Amino acid sequence: MRTMWFKAVFAAVLVLAAVLVFTACSHSGGGGGYDFSTPQQYREMVTLSGGTITGSGVDGVFITSREVALGGFKMAKYETTWELWKEVYDWGVANGYSFANAGEEGHGGTDGTSGTSWTAEEKKRRPVTTINWRDAIVWCNAYSELSGKTPVYYTDTGYGTVLKTSTNDSGTATEADGAAVKSDADGYRLPTEAEWEYAARGGNPSDGAWGYTYAGSNTIGDVAWYEGNAYFSGDTSNADYGPHPVGTKTANAGLHDLSGNVWEWCWDWYDSIATTTDPVGPSSSPYSLRVVRGGGWGDSAAGCAVAYRGLDGPGGRGSILGFRVVSP
Repeated sequence: MRTMWFKAVFAAVLVLAAVLVFTACSHSGGGGGYDFSTPQQYREMVTLSGGTITGSGVDGVFITSREVALGGFKMAKYETTWELWKEVYDWGVANGYSFANAGEEGHGGTDGTSGTSWTAEEKKRRPVTTINWRDAIVWCNAYSELSGKTPVYYTDTGYGTVLKTSTNDSGTATEADGAAVKSDADGYRLPTEAEWEYAARGGNPSDGAWGYTYAGSNTIGDVAWYEGNAYFSGDTSNADYGPHPVGTKTANAGLHDLSGNVWEWCWDWYDSIATTTDPVGPSSSPYSLRVVRGGGWGDSAAGCAVAYRGLDGPGGRGSILGFRVVSP
């Protein structure tokens, strides 16, 4: 049965009315990009130069006449795969980290149990799902430590204690929700909403890709696993149902799956976007919701547009939701 995970929202003013409909992906697709014989490829990062961008659209972060200033950053070439998630998760649990959710390997299963025609390698390279925003930032800290980098998220503004614990949504704010960000840390973190959209648009306003409806194309099937090529009217017995191995659609500026496959957590609290430049997003949300972007395997084409904003509570999770990381 098709599950509604996110409320979708945003015109000139905030509208908490529409609920995003989910999409699915397909086993056969073009564009390529993931070499299963190279296990470490899932760690690759793509450098984006940043800059001051004057918007020219009607939705999203980069609306007409708004200036958004971004420093350069690196973004993961792929959505976080189950293989990478599990490696870091296991290390984290052995080193004092605690996660509310163990994650799932794509749709409906863990440890390679889901899907009827996927190879073991394809299963491992599907994006991890069913993790909440708190899990994602705690995992980023574990990934940083495992990689010999300085973690980004702390329990205190003096940065004395690394954030190592996530929880599910209890209806109240948690330690993770108030995490302090060490801005000069070299570790991994979630992208801000502005960084995410900048990357999804191709990272360079002078490039023709900037104005595409989807990440790298006006033809959604070229770049995204979504309702039209994957959901199969909710037929879960179809071998192609659910998210696909990362990198099996055409890249945009070297980045895959920014439209479709799974929704991606961003750092920002969800609110109407201010007219003044604030790349890190609002300091809080009157709705206690975080931003998700990109659409997923069960969504309509409209939900996968680069300007489309979604939202969910920091304890929300589902088979349509994952993340990717950025670093300095």
